Amino acid sequence: MELHRVLLTTAASAALVFGALAGVGAGTAEAQSPPEPPSRFAGSVTIDGQPAPAGTVIEARVGTSTCGSATVFTQGGQARYVIDVASAASQPGCGTAGAAVTFVVGGAVAPQSGTWRNYELAQLDLALVSASPTPTASPSPTATPRPPVAGTGVAAAGGPSAWWVISMAALASLGFAGMGWAAYRRS
Repeated sequence: MELHRVLLTTAASAALVFGALAGVGAGTAEAQSPPEPPSRFAGSVTIDGQPAPAGTVIEARVGTSTCGSATVFTQGGQARYVIDVASAASQPGCGTAGAAVTFVVGGAVAPQSGTWRNYELAQLDLALVSASPTPTASPSPTATPRPPVAGTGVAAAGGPSAWWVISMAALASLGFAGMGWAAYRRS
């Protein structure tokens, strides 16, 4: 009779463990690849040999698609810009490895262009010569450039991981089996 009870306890513990293992596949999260980072360009901006006014809008284009925009800011007495040019994966028609990037400063196309590479910072100084008066600064505040977001990942939606549940079930079954074995040995 005692042996029967030990076997029944062990079988129930094993059923708990295997039941927990069977449910693991349903609750796991699949890994997602992070989004492709943009190509970043930075440099100085001059118009007719003078620093461009702070707030002048700069657009980065790949073909006919506008893939990024920024405004000129002043740093150390220089007019500067930092612009992220989106990838084709994040914005259709935008950057792919080796694509030509053109820049539009205050509505005028800059004679300088760059190459889309998202693995390095591209230093590119923009120098425009215009026949028209220098564009005026817009009254909007200058945005501080931020690094691109590389993505986020969440393994589970706030719940305990499946391995933690399996470990606790295995420990519980081991404890029940040990109690059954001890009861068997006492009789």
